[in-house]
Amino acid sequence: QGAIPHIIKNTNDEFYNNIVKLLKETAEICYDAVNEIKCITCPHKPEGSFFMMVKLDVSQLPDICDDVDFCSKLAKEESVILLPGKSLGMGNWLRITFASEPPTLKQGLERVKSFCRRHQSQAN
Repeated sequence: QGAIPHIIKNTNDEFYNNIVKLLKETAEICYDAVNEIKCITCPHKPEGSFFMMVKLDVSQLPDICDDVDFCSKLAKEESVILLPGKSLGMGNWLRITFASEPPTLKQGLERVKSFCRRHQSQAN
C-alpha cells in the first residue's frame, strides 16, 4: 500500500485516459448486447463503473428457477461467470462485469445470448 502514492504520481495521464476510453467502449458493448437478450433488461446504462446490474426475467426461462440457477447453468454450459444478484441481496438480478478486452467481452456476451435463446426455446 505504501507504493500507491508513488504509482499514482508517476503514472502517465495517457494510461488513465486509455482506461476510461476502454471502459466507455466496453460499457457500450455490454449495454447494446444486453438489450438484444429478451429475458434480461438493463434499467440504466452504466456510467463510472466496470459492471452493470441487469434484471433477469425467469418467467421466460422455464427450466431456470432463479438467478443462482441461471448463473450455475451458464457457467456449466457456456463457461461464462456472472454474479447472481442474490449474493448482493438482489434476487433475480445479475452483475455483469465488462472490464475486459472488447473481443473477449463480445464472445462472452454472445454465449450468454445463446444460452438464453436455448433456454427460452424450451418453453415452446
